[in-house]
Amino acid sequence: MLGKVIQLIKRSDLVVEVLDAREPSLTRSKKIEDIIVKNYKNILLVLNKGDLVPLWVLKAWKDYFKTEENIESVYVSATSHLGTKILRDTMKSLLKGNKGIVVFVGYPKSGKSSVINALKGRHSAQTSAHPLEYGYTKSIQLFKIDNKIYAWDTPGVIPPDGNELEKTIRGYNADLLEDPVKPALMLINRVIEFSKESLISVYKVDFNNPYELLERIAIRRGWFYKSTKEPNIDMAARAVIRDYHEGKIAYYTLPPSLYRDDKSNSI
Repeated sequence: MLGKVIQLIKRSDLVVEVLDAREPSLTRSKKIEDIIVKNYKNILLVLNKGDLVPLWVLKAWKDYFKTEENIESVYVSATSHLGTKILRDTMKSLLKGNKGIVVFVGYPKSGKSSVINALKGRHSAQTSAHPLEYGYTKSIQLFKIDNKIYAWDTPGVIPPDGNELEKTIRGYNADLLEDPVKPALMLINRVIEFSKESLISVYKVDFNNPYELLERIAIRRGWFYKSTKEPNIDMAARAVIRDYHEGKIAYYTLPPSLYRDDKSNSI
């Protein structure tokens, strides 16, 4: 899968890396960004799911990327079609007004498909198929965003990597986890660090620790182990991870330049 992503990068003029606006740092792929740099490609960061994060936080991340790393970024909410015109205009600017091909990359659940669908709109149209190189026989389609911008119709999916928390945030499928409780507890701790209230708002229960939250979710939803009749925390853990991926848990993290500020701000 990663090899296919690299092929698309090499055959494109601009790489758009789609991030989760709640966790911009943890949803960036340094490995992919190194490949982008080595192939002398422009990069644009897109903070998707921007509706889950306060505007001032989105602006702070945009300023951070530009000031500290000299990387252009935009923030959008693809499902609400907010920010797509700015995204389109920024891509044009980075292509310097020339025709070009764009590839969208990112971890699963970052919303790459939603961003692509939002850009397609009524102006897009499929063009000819192009076979991938190096032994790949399946063709993929280019679609036309406007008169000068084309994009691959299949986003470049980066396999989730890192530790258990990072893999979870980067979109690892909850249903494939043999033991979902540990990563779910790590994720809950991560959210609590910034906004416990967001979890209380979603699950309508108060709690003293992450394990208790899983128990109360299971009890509230009637999930119990058949053998012991204890709350089924495995089902609760998978539900929390899925809810996170689906954007039901709203919170935010701050760029390093602001990290020393009070990070306990609630939304």
